Amino acid sequence: MKTTTKNIPIWALAIQAAAKQPDYDCILVPSEIADMATKKHGESVKVGKAVSLGSFEKLTMKQLQKLAQANSISIARTKKDFIKLLKPLEPDVNLESLKGTQLKDLIEKYNISALRSKEELIKLIKQKLSKNG
Repeated sequence: MKTTTKNIPIWALAIQAAAKQPDYDCILVPSEIADMATKKHGESVKVGKAVSLGSFEKLTMKQLQKLAQANSISIARTKKDFIKLLKPLEPDVNLESLKGTQLKDLIEKYNISALRSKEELIKLIKQKLSKNG
């Protein structure tokens, strides 16, 4: 296969040139796909390194969410999680007996996110990996 000095195949250059033409519906050129693959591989290496070292704090929230989902851990809070967070805020209320809309109102009142926090995800991932490891 004939290549240029930049080591890009001729067909890739032809696609790049065609993509610059008006009304050409090319989504991504091969060099952009290669760049995306390199970036994704770098992220995978970073996540793998963090898992092997146990240094999850260095990962972004998105990386932690993907890691949690890969380990069958929900990123959304459960009713039990909400009750645990609301107990200190509403000590006089029997939170276990609350129905959906009542619980939802309290969650909104205290502005509690539906998704787990970074700290919660790290704790759950560490628990899961220690059981499997």
